[in-house]
Amino acid sequence: MLRFRTSLALRHGILWVARWDLSWRVVPHDLDGIELSAGFAIPGESAGRALVTSIAVDEDRRVWVSDAGAGRVRTFSAFGRELEGLPRGDGDRAGSIADPISVDADGVEDGAVLLVASAGARKHALHLVPIGPRANPARVSLRARDTAEGFAGLARAALRGRFQFACEPSTGLVHAWRDGQFFFAFRAPDAGVPVAVRPLPDGRLVLATSGDDGGAVHLLDAAGRLVRTLARGGDGEGDVADPEDLAVEDGDASDARRRVVVADAAGSRFQVFSLEGDCYGAFGSQDPTDALEEGT
Repeated sequence: MLRFRTSLALRHGILWVARWDLSWRVVPHDLDGIELSAGFAIPGESAGRALVTSIAVDEDRRVWVSDAGAGRVRTFSAFGRELEGLPRGDGDRAGSIADPISVDADGVEDGAVLLVASAGARKHALHLVPIGPRANPARVSLRARDTAEGFAGLARAALRGRFQFACEPSTGLVHAWRDGQFFFAFRAPDAGVPVAVRPLPDGRLVLATSGDDGGAVHLLDAAGRLVRTLARGGDGEGDVADPEDLAVEDGDASDARRRVVVADAAGSRFQVFSLEGDCYGAFGSQDPTDALEEGT
């Protein structure tokens, strides 16, 4: 299973950061990188250790956490009170969500839904899960392009409106669905390994890749074609070092003003870019010590 040291979620102008620092914590920031509170810790379940692989924040400001240590998706209030999450699944079958590695949230009221990806090679690795108060509780298993083979192992998944996306690092593909039906797949630019994708309101995508060159962050059109590269691999400010996750500002801002937050450098750095590729700077830099063992 892939291990991420950092996960991002952006909702209502607040950037939620989950990271390992002696324990897993979720801390809200503004988009200048200033901590808005001390956040809250993610405790383990049943004397085990939490292993956070992804977070999402819904319109009600509930924080959804894919906890590989617990083997399920957990839910917390914005102040850290644990709420009822998703039950632990078992086996590779439709409706069973086991070994979650990624979670995203979208929609309001009865249209609120999660997209949950499970780790490992399996046929039923991606589910749409209604979470609205009066929504139909039935879960939808999204099929891979080749339904006989299933998925080879997913990383980050994301959704917006009618569209769902998932990165499959081992094949170099990003898969796309519309209304839960397979739509198309495309390869990451420059033969990069896709690790995180975020759709924009106008249908374009921001994609983060890893690779021997340090990876990159790309802006793509709605068909997955390269529009521009926002950052390439390197050691300096404005470069990236194997990005782990992305968060993209909502609203109707122009490309010059819409901010993209990138977590990279083994989860020790957060850089802010515009969609034109300008770097506004970095925050949160720290030395990723051996204490990160649980998150590797």
